[in-house]
Amino acid sequence: MPHLITLTGASGSGKSTVVKYLLAKADSSFKPKLIPKYTTRSPRKDDSGEVICISEIPDECDIVYEQNENRYGIKFKDVYEIISSGACPIVILNDVRAVEDVRSALNGLVRSIFIFRTRPTFQHYQQLARSRRVENVEDIERRFRKAQAIYRIYIENIYLFDHVIINSGSRKDLKVQVRQITKGLKQVMNWPLCEVRK
Repeated sequence: MPHLITLTGASGSGKSTVVKYLLAKADSSFKPKLIPKYTTRSPRKDDSGEVICISEIPDECDIVYEQNENRYGIKFKDVYEIISSGACPIVILNDVRAVEDVRSALNGLVRSIFIFRTRPTFQHYQQLARSRRVENVEDIERRFRKAQAIYRIYIENIYLFDHVIINSGSRKDLKVQVRQITKGLKQVMNWPLCEVRK
């Protein structure tokens, strides 16, 4: 049976790249599909279908969380529709409590992936802010402090994740890790249909 794949990681950890690699692994037995979250944050030029920016989170959202003073929401209806079609929905969840709530609600239908790149540094957040055209120093410092806190929360709750991707090497290394995860997912999904050999 297909699974919901959740991706979690700090800003700049490579979540969008992992989504791209997962989507590229699509075949007859693995049909990944990105489902967007609803969010109250402003659109960014680097958004790639992972969010729907709106003024208020719809009441129909089953999971709602807040991050960086913005709210995010997910509808289980969207998840179930994709799973019932035989595809694997993918959602980026940057909140550990939301990962826990999704795992609790959907039980064995979830495979959670944590993407680790590096411990947050102020220099990295300055560069990230420049790339997103954020120049307010207080905002950069606030985001950096938040990233440090989130990093600690991730590490303290690492047991919530089925897989950890270490994104500190080359793109080739990252592709190999994604390939291994998708290979494992295919085996789990096909398990009831596998031929038993003696």
